[in-house]
Amino acid sequence: MKSVIKLIKINLILIACPVMLVAGSDWKLISDEESIALYSREVSGHSDLEFKGVCLVNQPLEVIGAVLSDIPSYPKWFFKCIESEKIPVENTSEFNFYLYIALDTPWPFSDRDVAYKVKVAIDYALGKVVIQSTALTEQFVPLRRGYVRITDSEHQWILERVSSERTRITFINRTNAAGSFANYISDPGTRSTTVYSLKNLIDRAKDPKYARAGEN
Repeated sequence: MKSVIKLIKINLILIACPVMLVAGSDWKLISDEESIALYSREVSGHSDLEFKGVCLVNQPLEVIGAVLSDIPSYPKWFFKCIESEKIPVENTSEFNFYLYIALDTPWPFSDRDVAYKVKVAIDYALGKVVIQSTALTEQFVPLRRGYVRITDSEHQWILERVSSERTRITFINRTNAAGSFANYISDPGTRSTTVYSLKNLIDRAKDPKYARAGEN
């Protein structure tokens, strides 16, 4: 599959298979609006919910991959992201690397930041890309004044080729916001991040500079 092989050249990331690393209950549909189906479920061992957003877009898989690979552009589309960068570490690659993200958190709460370990897997036969991001528990990045460090978060992006011009996108997200008010803000924040990140990703993919990825 020539078009799938091209993915090797794409420096994919995360900033989401349909199953996270931790077992959970069955998914429950909680909304289906603007072409995005949103599900939630409880996850064993965690007090916060896991959310899953699914949509079909009229874009080649390579175009969506190009947007996800453009890490500096995350503040332009990933919900509440104000800073994003790869963490320079030895022995990393396009398919295994570390990512730092800072998030704007509504007043009166402190802003959040998080360091993720990212793994990318490509199934050539199925035309499928899975990007798994897991928050690091250790202080891989120095703590910043004014930020609360998130250490319990998992994202999964799943890109599935439906046709040469259509892609199914699944974004699965479970994040504990950390800090004294985590139980209050985690689920609403994660739900909003799942929905609006998908909406913004779809709009971002219309930029001509990403369209070229589907032509090469």
